[in-house]
Amino acid sequence: MRLMRIVAAAVALLLVWIAATGQPVQAQDGNGIISPSAGAEVVGVVNVQGVAVHPTFRKWQLDLLVDGDDRQAHFLALGEEPVVSPALLTQFDSTLFHNGSHTLRLRVVYFGLNYNEYFAPVRIRNSGGGAAETGVPAEAAGAPADDSDAPAEPAPVAFRSDAPPDGKRWIEIDISAQRLTAWQGDVPVFETIVSTGKPGWRTLPGVFHVYRKYESTRMTGADYDTPDVPWTMYYSGGFAIHGAYWHNNFGTPVSHGCVNLRVPEAKALFEWAPMDTEVVVKQ
Repeated sequence: MRLMRIVAAAVALLLVWIAATGQPVQAQDGNGIISPSAGAEVVGVVNVQGVAVHPTFRKWQLDLLVDGDDRQAHFLALGEEPVVSPALLTQFDSTLFHNGSHTLRLRVVYFGLNYNEYFAPVRIRNSGGGAAETGVPAEAAGAPADDSDAPAEPAPVAFRSDAPPDGKRWIEIDISAQRLTAWQGDVPVFETIVSTGKPGWRTLPGVFHVYRKYESTRMTGADYDTPDVPWTMYYSGGFAIHGAYWHNNFGTPVSHGCVNLRVPEAKALFEWAPMDTEVVVKQ
């Protein structure tokens, strides 16, 4: 316990020194966030560069800890391939977050679902103009002129309302077309593209029923550990329909066997489909 306290204190002192000197947050193992540098002020669209490697690498994940609070972790990006030299991890729009001090966190996951974490404190300063570390002026990057100009809300997901009210609600998933259709009676009330299982992680065809629903859950497997998976409906063992915040490759098989939807669509489907909803998965 005493050793853990010493290590924690040393890490805290290191972060304070980094923030004061503006140096990239890199550990002796070479991992870390290269840009923006610790303590930097960022505006508009921000490029995040870093290194993420390990001898038994599984994945890396980048989050923004709003106000530096890990209970307010906002997902930014995830990669399943190591990043062996400084490279772009992602871009994010800082106007989606309030001005103030926040922390970028890079998590490198390795064998046994253990992980190392690397941090870079940054300050978002969109009000009043100025240029981000990316060299993009706030106006060109789409930053609001003042704090009263909030980013536009995404359009709501709409289901058709002309279906027979007593029609059976069921979900059809077409693996070959990478498409999901929600039916009410004989009326398709909602359709969208999805991502099913990638090679080696087949989405099983068949007729199933939703047996468990979670607004948010943690999913783990042999080579993944994903927290806060939103709007999850399990329909067969570990197979589920759920939102995916970590990719935007919908229409392409990329999952570990589940059916991935965009998060707003997953929420709408979750609220539309009751427990025991039939799920028909066809090849």
